[in-house]
Amino acid sequence: FILRLTIGTLLETQRRLNFKNMRNLIGSQIILSKEEQEICEHIGIQRYNINREKGITDKKIGKEDNHFMDINGFGGEFAFCKLFNVMPDFLVQVTQTNKNDYDALLFNCIKVDVKTTDVLSGRLLAAPWKVDEVDCYALIVGKMPNYIFKGFMLREDLKREDKLKSLGYRKGYVAEQSELKELHDLFYLD
Repeated sequence: FILRLTIGTLLETQRRLNFKNMRNLIGSQIILSKEEQEICEHIGIQRYNINREKGITDKKIGKEDNHFMDINGFGGEFAFCKLFNVMPDFLVQVTQTNKNDYDALLFNCIKVDVKTTDVLSGRLLAAPWKVDEVDCYALIVGKMPNYIFKGFMLREDLKREDKLKSLGYRKGYVAEQSELKELHDLFYLD
């Protein structure tokens, strides 16, 4: 019982410290080590291969090459997880419209869908066809090994009719970087 109480107290203390460290992170630069880059390339290639093997039709709303998108996308997810000190999702599975699909689970059970673009002034984009139950979206810009965290937006603030815009080749939900917020502006973290 004493051991359990001590571990519980340590976990609660760690949780509170982690929340305090989650403030003012917009603009944080994340640089992946050589080993982290190799992991990202491996997972990205596996994601690309399994989706092509299963004949998954590409429904992305960006113009980039699928191979690059899968590798850089996982690189952005990995960078986000590194910044927020949580474990990346290493699961390689067929891309789905699964509503329980999220890229990161933060300490207080906040489900995050991490969006990555190599355009430094890029916008947060979300596909209208994807049904999800994430709590929020996060934007990471850059390409391997250098990424920058740009902020969060709640799902209900992004997936609104007034955010649905034509991107020239497909419609998508769009938010400018200036609209993104810190995690503590969206959720009570104490």
